Amino acid sequence: KAAALGERCESHDDGHSRNWRLCRCSGDMHRKNGLISKEEPEILWQDKHIAVLSKGPGWIVAISRELGQNKILSSLLRISATRDVHDLVHSGKCEHLCHYVNLKFKDDKNFALSGSNEHEFGLAHRLDVDTSGAIMIGKSQMGFTHLRQSFTSHQVFKEYICLVHGPVKKLSDSVCAPILWNESNNTSSISDRGMWAKSMYTVLGRYRLKGGKNVFTLCRVIIITGRTHQIRIHMAHIGHPLVGDGKYNRKHAQTDLMWCPRLFLHAWRLGFWDCGSTWHEVKAPLPRDLTRSLRTLEEIKLDLDNLDNPSCRVIGPPGQAKDMVQPLPNPVTARPAPQPLQPTLPQQTFPHFPPPPPKATQPPPPPPPP
Repeated sequence: KAAALGERCESHDDGHSRNWRLCRCSGDMHRKNGLISKEEPEILWQDKHIAVLSKGPGWIVAISRELGQNKILSSLLRISATRDVHDLVHSGKCEHLCHYVNLKFKDDKNFALSGSNEHEFGLAHRLDVDTSGAIMIGKSQMGFTHLRQSFTSHQVFKEYICLVHGPVKKLSDSVCAPILWNESNNTSSISDRGMWAKSMYTVLGRYRLKGGKNVFTLCRVIIITGRTHQIRIHMAHIGHPLVGDGKYNRKHAQTDLMWCPRLFLHAWRLGFWDCGSTWHEVKAPLPRDLTRSLRTLEEIKLDLDNLDNPSCRVIGPPGQAKDMVQPLPNPVTARPAPQPLQPTLPQQTFPHFPPPPPKATQPPPPPPPP
């Protein structure tokens, strides 16, 4: 059982997890002397019922809907030698985020669900173990229930930053392809037998390694659904697999690890309604390891009409992705205008963000833009 502390499990990003089962922790993350380096999660935003944490790679998030399996997960912490948060962060292996929440907030009455097997320790959704970024937890039963309902009704805005192989030609587009999950080998694939899935991407810039020839494209991706490995399989499906993805891009994964320590995928931004029907936007800064990887690249201009023999012109070193992403419009009050590197997103594009019923003391929301 103690060996399970360094392993991972799979579930849907929208909170619909499968039966919790053990599988190997990702081998795509950089290891120093055989050990996995982790950073302690931090609180990006919180109120009375909800908190948004920023997690780095090496933290397992998936939780089962079965109470018995969650009790086993809790027991793994008790039988381990881990006594405090410091031991957990510096264990040198993958650890479960619920163990961190339990140790960090067990004496904090404001985090009532930190040790609750019945409420899945407050974790409302998931991120892959080697994906960094914002993760939402319910501090109270009301907050947990609210978040689960919000994910089920697609009222949570999820935006990612990723670096992919090749020059993505269209500045913005959507990928709508059904995804089938294979439980036996822990992989997703595009299949007519799969579940409907949609992703929307926008190109932020095109780069190459300094002195190299291979082209990479930095994208922001909005996912409408939350299928397992959705961004990874959708981008690979259109011929642009993610940098550092050993599962869906084995051809380049080992070479990528020479300059990028892990999968280049980061949950950059969340938009959601709190329990009082107020809209919030929370950003998770790009972590240091991915920022350092970007600094090894130089931005280029491409002749997209002649990609077989591209004419490149170096622009300069790339800025951090957080400086290149446009502000997220409030889906109720804002009328988003076209901006560089961002598609026009009229409100009808987001049927998964219906405004909540107005309170009796509030005026009705303005009508949607034409």
